Amino acid sequence: MVEFNPEPQKRTSSVTLFIALGILVLVLGGVYLYVHYHGSAQQRGAASAVVVPDLLRPGNTNFEYYKTRIRIENIKASLGISFNNARIAMISGILVNDGDRKLEAVQLHVILYDVWGKVSKERTAFALRPGAGYSGKPMEPLEKRPFAIGVESVEYYWNPKQITYEITGLKYQ
Repeated sequence: MVEFNPEPQKRTSSVTLFIALGILVLVLGGVYLYVHYHGSAQQRGAASAVVVPDLLRPGNTNFEYYKTRIRIENIKASLGISFNNARIAMISGILVNDGDRKLEAVQLHVILYDVWGKVSKERTAFALRPGAGYSGKPMEPLEKRPFAIGVESVEYYWNPKQITYEITGLKYQ
């Protein structure tokens, strides 16, 4: 009978050291990339973090002047059900810039009511903002552009026929 005794491979300590350093570099690089991209994705995805610099507010004479040159047409409300059965109100319409300047941002405050006329939900959101939407460009004078604003977790007795909205912020060139 023949007995087989394999000899263990002899590696030099420098080869083992280079392999360990290579694995360490790959792991640290992966952790760095994960933290870098994961952190920036959270900052971009946060809805409350939307800030438009130099937004004009009510009380400002420039706001009051140009607010009269913006129309909202064909406002409609519809109910949607999300994948987890949450009720979502979709408020859509057409934003019309009747002024003579480019419109960069329009912020709307939307109030939803229930069937008894009491306030059900409120939301302030941008119907137009820089870098968002299909084109991401400002609205030209006399241009029309559709918009949609979602309001999450609406009541069962929400009345889609009773909605109020007002312009609470503007930015134009």
